[in-house]
Amino acid sequence: MPDLRRCRPEDFEQLWALDQRCFPRDIAYSREELHYYLRQKSAICLVAWEDGRLQGFILGRPELRGFGHIITLDIETSARRAGLGSTLMNALEAKFASLGCRSVFLEVAVNNRTALCFYKKQGYSVLKTLPKYYPGGLDGLLMGKSLRPQVQSG
Repeated sequence: MPDLRRCRPEDFEQLWALDQRCFPRDIAYSREELHYYLRQKSAICLVAWEDGRLQGFILGRPELRGFGHIITLDIETSARRAGLGSTLMNALEAKFASLGCRSVFLEVAVNNRTALCFYKKQGYSVLKTLPKYYPGGLDGLLMGKSLRPQVQSG
Protein backbone atom coordinates (compact mmCIF):
# COMPACT_ATOMS: atom_id res chain seq x y z
CA MET A 1 0.00 0.00 0.00
CA PRO A 2 1.32 3.48 -0.81
CA ASP A 3 2.66 5.82 1.87
CA LEU A 4 0.29 8.64 2.87
CA ARG A 5 1.56 12.06 3.84
CA ARG A 6 0.60 15.72 3.70
CA CYS A 7 1.12 17.45 0.37
CA ARG A 8 4.30 19.48 -0.09
CA PRO A 9 4.84 22.41 -2.48
CA GLU A 10 7.14 20.31 -4.64
CA ASP A 11 4.26 17.89 -5.29
CA PHE A 12 2.26 20.46 -7.22
CA GLU A 13 3.21 19.57 -10.81
CA GLN A 14 2.46 15.90 -10.27
CA LEU A 15 -0.84 16.69 -8.52
CA TRP A 16 -1.91 18.91 -11.40
CA ALA A 17 -0.84 16.34 -14.02
CA LEU A 18 -2.81 13.59 -12.23
CA ASP A 19 -5.91 15.80 -12.06
CA GLN A 20 -5.61 16.38 -15.81
CA ARG A 21 -5.53 12.61 -16.39
CA CYS A 22 -8.45 11.90 -14.04
CA PHE A 23 -11.01 14.36 -15.39
CA PRO A 24 -12.20 15.68 -18.75
CA ARG A 25 -10.38 18.85 -19.78
CA ASP A 26 -13.34 21.13 -19.05
CA ILE A 27 -13.80 19.66 -15.54
CA ALA A 28 -10.14 19.20 -14.50
CA TYR A 29 -8.68 22.08 -12.53
CA SER A 30 -6.48 24.64 -14.22
CA ARG A 31 -3.10 25.24 -12.60
CA GLU A 32 -4.46 28.46 -11.12
CA GLU A 33 -7.56 26.79 -9.64
CA LEU A 34 -5.62 23.92 -8.09
CA HIS A 35 -3.02 26.34 -6.74
CA TYR A 36 -5.81 28.46 -5.24
CA TYR A 37 -7.34 25.52 -3.36
CA LEU A 38 -3.96 24.27 -2.12
CA ARG A 39 -2.99 27.74 -0.84
CA GLN A 40 -6.07 28.05 1.39
CA LYS A 41 -4.98 28.15 5.04
CA SER A 42 -7.44 25.43 5.99
CA ALA A 43 -6.66 23.17 3.00
CA ILE A 44 -5.85 19.56 3.78
CA CYS A 45 -4.20 17.65 0.96
CA LEU A 46 -3.09 14.07 1.51
CA VAL A 47 -0.97 12.33 -1.10
CA ALA A 48 -0.18 8.67 -1.67
CA TRP A 49 3.22 7.74 -3.09
CA GLU A 50 4.55 4.34 -4.02
CA ASP A 51 7.97 3.64 -5.55
CA GLY A 52 8.53 7.36 -6.09
CA ARG A 53 5.32 7.80 -8.07
CA LEU A 54 2.19 9.68 -7.10
CA GLN A 55 -0.69 7.19 -6.93
CA GLY A 56 -3.41 9.54 -5.71
CA PHE A 57 -4.41 12.50 -3.61
CA ILE A 58 -7.39 13.98 -1.84
CA LEU A 59 -7.93 17.67 -1.24
CA GLY A 60 -10.47 19.18 1.12
CA ARG A 61 -11.03 21.78 3.75
CA PRO A 62 -13.10 22.23 6.90
CA GLU A 63 -15.73 24.93 6.51
CA LEU A 64 -16.84 27.41 9.16
CA ARG A 65 -20.26 25.84 9.53
CA GLY A 66 -18.87 22.60 10.98
CA PHE A 67 -18.60 20.47 7.88
CA GLY A 68 -15.80 19.19 5.72
CA HIS A 69 -15.75 19.80 1.97
CA ILE A 70 -13.96 17.36 -0.32
CA ILE A 71 -12.73 19.34 -3.29
CA THR A 72 -11.24 16.48 -5.30
CA LEU A 73 -10.16 12.86 -5.09
CA ASP A 74 -7.77 11.75 -7.82
CA ILE A 75 -6.48 8.19 -8.19
CA GLU A 76 -4.05 7.00 -10.87
CA THR A 77 -5.82 4.57 -13.21
CA SER A 78 -3.37 1.77 -12.39
CA ALA A 79 -4.02 2.22 -8.64
CA ARG A 80 -7.81 2.06 -8.79
CA ARG A 81 -9.86 -0.73 -7.21
CA ALA A 82 -7.10 -1.51 -4.72
CA GLY A 83 -8.50 0.41 -1.74
CA LEU A 84 -6.48 3.60 -2.16
CA GLY A 85 -9.53 5.82 -2.68
CA SER A 86 -11.12 4.44 0.47
CA THR A 87 -7.88 4.91 2.40
CA LEU A 88 -7.60 8.55 1.34
CA MET A 89 -11.30 9.24 2.04
CA ASN A 90 -11.08 7.64 5.49
CA ALA A 91 -7.94 9.60 6.36
CA LEU A 92 -9.47 12.94 5.34
CA GLU A 93 -12.77 12.18 7.06
CA ALA A 94 -10.88 11.31 10.27
CA LYS A 95 -9.01 14.61 10.02
CA PHE A 96 -12.28 16.49 9.52
CA ALA A 97 -13.84 14.72 12.53
CA SER A 98 -10.80 15.57 14.68
CA LEU A 99 -11.34 19.22 13.76
CA GLY A 100 -14.95 19.06 14.94
CA CYS A 101 -16.70 18.57 11.60
CA ARG A 102 -20.02 16.79 11.98
CA SER A 103 -20.55 16.03 8.30
CA VAL A 104 -18.76 16.05 4.97
CA PHE A 105 -19.89 17.09 1.52
CA LEU A 106 -18.66 16.77 -2.05
CA GLU A 107 -19.85 17.44 -5.58
CA VAL A 108 -19.80 14.95 -8.44
CA ALA A 109 -20.91 15.12 -12.07
CA VAL A 110 -24.20 13.30 -12.73
CA ASN A 111 -22.55 11.24 -15.48
CA ASN A 112 -19.58 10.06 -13.37
CA ARG A 113 -21.09 6.65 -12.55
CA THR A 114 -17.87 5.18 -11.23
CA ALA A 115 -17.47 7.98 -8.68
CA LEU A 116 -21.16 7.87 -7.74
CA CYS A 117 -20.95 4.14 -6.98
CA PHE A 118 -17.73 4.63 -5.03
CA TYR A 119 -19.14 7.47 -2.92
CA LYS A 120 -22.32 5.52 -2.18
CA LYS A 121 -20.17 2.60 -0.97
CA GLN A 122 -18.38 5.10 1.29
CA GLY A 123 -21.71 6.01 2.89
CA TYR A 124 -22.53 9.19 0.97
CA SER A 125 -26.08 10.02 -0.10
CA VAL A 126 -27.30 12.37 -2.82
CA LEU A 127 -28.63 15.49 -1.11
CA LYS A 128 -29.63 17.53 -4.14
CA THR A 129 -29.02 18.18 -7.81
CA LEU A 130 -26.86 21.18 -8.71
CA PRO A 131 -28.23 22.39 -12.08
CA LYS A 132 -25.56 23.30 -14.65
CA TYR A 133 -22.82 23.02 -12.01
CA TYR A 134 -20.13 21.90 -14.45
CA PRO A 135 -19.00 23.44 -17.75
CA GLY A 136 -21.20 22.75 -20.72
CA GLY A 137 -24.34 22.79 -18.58
CA LEU A 138 -23.66 19.41 -16.96
CA ASP A 139 -25.53 18.94 -13.71
CA GLY A 140 -23.73 18.01 -10.53
CA LEU A 141 -24.89 16.19 -7.45
CA LEU A 142 -24.24 17.36 -3.90
CA MET A 143 -23.49 14.31 -1.77
CA GLY A 144 -22.90 14.13 1.95
CA LYS A 145 -22.64 11.99 5.02
CA SER A 146 -22.51 12.42 8.78
CA LEU A 147 -19.23 11.89 10.60
CA ARG A 148 -18.82 10.17 13.92
CA PRO A 149 -17.22 12.45 16.49
CA GLN A 150 -13.66 11.55 17.38
CA VAL A 151 -13.31 10.39 20.97
CA GLN A 152 -10.56 12.30 22.71
CA SER A 153 -8.32 10.06 24.80
CA GLY A 154 -6.59 11.44 27.77
